[in-house]
Amino acid sequence: MNDNLSSYKKSNFAGAFFFLPKEKKRALGCVYTFCRIADDIADEGFTDAKERFASLRTELDNIYKGKAQSDMGKQLCPVVKNFSIPKQYFLDLIEGCEKDLQPALRYETFGDLQWYTYRVASVVGLMCIKIFGYKNKKTEDYAVALGHAVQLTNIIRDAAEDAKINRIYIPKQDMETFGVSQDDILQLKDTRKTRALLFFEAQRAQELFIKAENMLPKEDFKSMLAARAMGNIYKAILNKLIARPCRLSDKKIKLSKVEKLAILFKTWRNRL
Repeated sequence: MNDNLSSYKKSNFAGAFFFLPKEKKRALGCVYTFCRIADDIADEGFTDAKERFASLRTELDNIYKGKAQSDMGKQLCPVVKNFSIPKQYFLDLIEGCEKDLQPALRYETFGDLQWYTYRVASVVGLMCIKIFGYKNKKTEDYAVALGHAVQLTNIIRDAAEDAKINRIYIPKQDMETFGVSQDDILQLKDTRKTRALLFFEAQRAQELFIKAENMLPKEDFKSMLAARAMGNIYKAILNKLIARPCRLSDKKIKLSKVEKLAILFKTWRNRL
């Protein structure tokens, strides 16, 4: 639990949630811890990963019965109750993370990829807006679109890192369009074709960010301050990827503390 909270404080989430009151920050920290545990099961190469996911589902059942067994579960219990977070969101998250256990992970189309990005990112956004509080149900559509945009940005940024463990999230259909083979990705070939492919995905992510922004209802603009800050942070990461220009690289794009603070201040100034 403590390790997950420590990683939470260093994440982009913590920066975006700077504006929130203590109770909501704590609630988001508990949600983040659950998400981090699910993600770690998928990524840490555990030989008993399937059993760990089964145990996490069991604990989720306990949480919603008010009978949690773990420290994580006990801290999450009041959060899901007080903020009315549907259990299905957590189940969807687990299902998405389990997908990463597949050897030679691949997606055929962008529609197939969106199945995944909804489960590992959009549902997290839906959990978060429950904690932020919103009036208009259309804000849920905003959270879903923003989740797709954020996760696609992560996929572009981490393409080289994922390739090293035989994961390719970029849809096969897109790769074929640009004449890029699986071996090109797995061998981290920095070519005109791979750059064009990544740039295409980056443009798609930009469109998703714009789509999300246009979906946010006016009456929830202020309450979504933290969500908008998160979106702006990831848009800045995406802009850095495009300026690099887009290429397969071991060097992970990050924002400095100063850059993040500037984004948070600009978002706060535009809070009304």
